[in-house]
Amino acid sequence: MNLTLQGWLRAVAMTLNTPEEAAERVLENHYARPVLVQAAIVVSIANVMLLAVASMMTPATAQANALQVTPFTLGLLITGSMLILASAISRAGKMLGGTGSFDGALTIVVWLQAVGLTFDVAQILVMLVSPFLAVLVGIGALMVLLWCMVHFVKVLHGFDTLGTAGAAFFIAMIGTIFAVVILMALLGIAPSGEAT
Repeated sequence: MNLTLQGWLRAVAMTLNTPEEAAERVLENHYARPVLVQAAIVVSIANVMLLAVASMMTPATAQANALQVTPFTLGLLITGSMLILASAISRAGKMLGGTGSFDGALTIVVWLQAVGLTFDVAQILVMLVSPFLAVLVGIGALMVLLWCMVHFVKVLHGFDTLGTAGAAFFIAMIGTIFAVVILMALLGIAPSGEAT
């Protein structure tokens, strides 16, 4: 897939319209693990930058309720969460008879996170017109990405049905939530939104 803006938008469109075909094309690349980890870090940095832009456009009252963390800590949290989710997807899928690897799981996590960044940019642009519509865009994007993830998990593990893939992803999400809470504690991020 091309690295031009037009090529990327075509790739995003394929991910949304034919997620299983997109998953097959993404997974056939077989990226090395160091490359995948570097990609996760780059995506995390881009995520932090977009969050900074969004925070500048958010009223001060809303910012007061946000997590008060440094960009570096937030980057570590996002990168760690992606690695944890990939491990959980790999393990949960194998529990249900899947054949996907950690590297494959990390590939789809990074890919869909990158697709999510495209939605984040769109949401920021919509925020300039209407904050309410921006919230709707965010909710819609989340639903679409979750649906795409189920399809990607199906292809990753070679499942026959979306139901099995959905179950594997649900199990993975439960494990990820618990692990991320522990990671937040290790990074000194208090549940109340205050950094210790």
